Amino acid sequence: MSDLPCFKEGVNMSLRSFRTPLTEAEVDEIYQLLTPKQRKYMDAFTKRSKKSKWLEVLALKKGIIVTEDMDNEQLAEAVDDWVLVEILDGGRGNRPFRCECGMSLRYQYIVTHKKQNKTYKLGETCLENYTHLTPEIIRDIRKGFHRIHLERDELLLKIYRGEKTDIKEFAGIEIPQSYLEQIEHDIPLLDKQLKKLHDQLHAKRMEELQKQRQSERERLKEISYQSRQHRTSKSCTLPYYYSYHSSPKTHSHLCISYEELIERHLNELKQIRAKEELIPAGLRKDWDIIQDIVRAAKRREEVDYSRFKLLLNNLKIPLRIQ
Repeated sequence: MSDLPCFKEGVNMSLRSFRTPLTEAEVDEIYQLLTPKQRKYMDAFTKRSKKSKWLEVLALKKGIIVTEDMDNEQLAEAVDDWVLVEILDGGRGNRPFRCECGMSLRYQYIVTHKKQNKTYKLGETCLENYTHLTPEIIRDIRKGFHRIHLERDELLLKIYRGEKTDIKEFAGIEIPQSYLEQIEHDIPLLDKQLKKLHDQLHAKRMEELQKQRQSERERLKEISYQSRQHRTSKSCTLPYYYSYHSSPKTHSHLCISYEELIERHLNELKQIRAKEELIPAGLRKDWDIIQDIVRAAKRREEVDYSRFKLLLNNLKIPLRIQ
């Protein structure tokens, strides 16, 4: 976007990196380009993010487990200590606010102590003195604020460059409500938000691919089984009646029609179906084979009735079916 204007400091914003913090002048310049709706969202985003980071740091220092579904109210309840209400910025060159100690301030931290139910308006120096938070905690909080400023700058640069987020790209996955609200305010998504959605989309596609492969394996398995049945059942010449295959040792191989199979075993099959969840893991494959045999018989294919009865009896015992 070489036709984009440069800022007063002579920096072409189209070349700025998301990882490089914007100067105050650059932030002010971009803010002038925002619509009222965008400006309102950006102000709320920064305020909400800083409050969340404040509570998150305090919670972690107290050993409280922070989860993604916890909102600021839940975090404040868990921390039960100093809570950041707001940070006011008087703007470059201005110090319109006052600390509790009387010093004029550009940045004013408004904090509340939940147990005392008192609110204080402090500068950065008195913040540590009043709250008695350790320098380490204050440092972690400020680091968090720095990352929030980087995210704010990323959004501002995306808006300046005219970037948009096409929600249709992520059809088929659940999009967080906060993301939708962000887009509705004409604010593009952050790179980390886009990555999260792309990861979800990839996972869904992999799941669908896995199901397709599983379905194909099952189809090939059934074709292979039917092929074996066809080769081993040539002696069964009557498709609608059953007959024994003579053997010097046994008469175990029996071909049977679908109607005869159902008439004899429908009640047993229904009982097994009702207790399907109780089938031992080692016998689930037998249940699949039984169902395959029933389906094959319905298609008027020759089936191994003796194998059917053997597998059926194996299931009836652990399921206590008479």
